Amino acid sequence: MDIGSVIKERRALLGISQQDLADYSGIGISTVKDIERGVGNPSLQTITKILDVVGLEMVLQIKQTVK
Repeated sequence: MDIGSVIKERRALLGISQQDLADYSGIGISTVKDIERGVGNPSLQTITKILDVVGLEMVLQIKQTVK
């Protein structure tokens, strides 16, 4: 599942609109729509602002390859 789908699902669960999410996070509505559709290349800062509003956090993992 991509980050846009996770955000959209969580937003729906919380019962807030895309406009509400944009307002609460300080991100433009078009950016919120693009992220939920999986379009564009949002910065980590933008994603973090949105995740804070919906009560989620991002955990990055680095794959280790064995040679």
